Amino acid sequence: MVDTFRGRTSELKTLDGKYKKDGFVMTILYGRRRVGKTELINKFMEEHDCLHISFTAVEREESELLSLMTESVLMALAPELLDNISFNSFEKLFEYVGKRAEKERIIFFIDEYPYLAKKCPYIQSVLQKIIDTQWKKGKLFFILCGSFVSFMKEEVIGKEAPLHGRSDLELRLRPFNYLETAEFLDGYSNEEKAICYGLTNGVAKYVVQFNPKLSLEENIIEQFYSVGGYFTEEQVKTVITSDKQDPALYNTIISAVATGYTKNSEIATYIGSDDVTYPLKTLVGAELLEKRMSKKPYYVLNDSMIQFWFKYVNRATSLINAGRGEVYYRSNVKEHLHDFMGKVFEKMAKEYLMMNAGNKGLPILTEITDYQASVIDSEKKQRQIEIDLLGKSDKNIMLVGECKFKNTSFGKEEYENLMDKIKYLPVTDPTVCIFSLSGFTDYVKKNASKCRLISLDDMYSR
Repeated sequence: MVDTFRGRTSELKTLDGKYKKDGFVMTILYGRRRVGKTELINKFMEEHDCLHISFTAVEREESELLSLMTESVLMALAPELLDNISFNSFEKLFEYVGKRAEKERIIFFIDEYPYLAKKCPYIQSVLQKIIDTQWKKGKLFFILCGSFVSFMKEEVIGKEAPLHGRSDLELRLRPFNYLETAEFLDGYSNEEKAICYGLTNGVAKYVVQFNPKLSLEENIIEQFYSVGGYFTEEQVKTVITSDKQDPALYNTIISAVATGYTKNSEIATYIGSDDVTYPLKTLVGAELLEKRMSKKPYYVLNDSMIQFWFKYVNRATSLINAGRGEVYYRSNVKEHLHDFMGKVFEKMAKEYLMMNAGNKGLPILTEITDYQASVIDSEKKQRQIEIDLLGKSDKNIMLVGECKFKNTSFGKEEYENLMDKIKYLPVTDPTVCIFSLSGFTDYVKKNASKCRLISLDDMYSR
């Protein structure tokens, strides 16, 4: 396992810049569970020589939450007062913190803030008042952190929220990209690094489960297909159902999307419901699903680990518990890894294009999506076309891309098919990028001189 803190260089630099400001600073940090929010703030506090208070809210009653926060505050600021002083309200406790921070920088970190705000709904107004009347006069560096993305976006930084407009920094922590994920996988080939990225979705807690001293196959079997592996049914479903009232419904919707039922009507039929509008909206708000627009809108999973688990692990739960998970993996899953990686590879290509925007002859893009359309071909027949990557600057198509994660080189037929599809797009002379795991045939290298041919090794080169 990798214990060394890695990545998050830009986020630490941003936090450090705010820390150097004079006076009161408020930071709101949010992002999905296990992406490394707490580790980031702990690293930030470790790098600064000042008093710091760290409190993690839990699902407890108000009186116990007040008692636990009081203990955290006193342990940091005045341990000699433990058991000798108490506060009858959060407001009084916040006033005490503010008094101590009048002349010295103190970091006050409240983790999992939604638990506190939901149990004590008035806390937002209390914070609004204390910030405006006292804290702004001092040197407190105040951090609110939460994993319930929709709550943080709507109830904390939303326009109608009591704390709206009071933060100096709103930082959304996302999973690592494929290059950042690779930093944890020394010794693996680029193909193995890519597959690990797909299996973990770049989520920090998931990535560190992969031990680079073991082979990729050993890691997959140990973590997904063994009793005691990290990616258990309980672990995976907790990611989906946390803070949701009907866990079975949400699990079933995710299972539907993961196995190919992606349109609203298909999902509703799969789960036997007339209306799935609200749970779909909830899952989109939690950033587990993404709604993509076309003539018939459809949904895709934002988390490739969950995609893999529901498609390739879920059905094997009984076999895994019986100690036969490895047999199932070798006979039913191993040969499908490259199929699973298809959409992951498209995501990697998007990241590559965004990271290199304006460099290497690539255009600056504001949006990259896939593309599906029904067209009339030269024989006046209806034809369905799909393009992996459509890059736009505002509304103008600037780039067209194709992605193939296969053990065979990208060849003549695939190249000519791509060129034919481009004819149906409302664009003249776009940049064409072809991403291939196994490189390109001589024919493509010779005839695609105007295209950018990008191998997996090219994507991992710095």
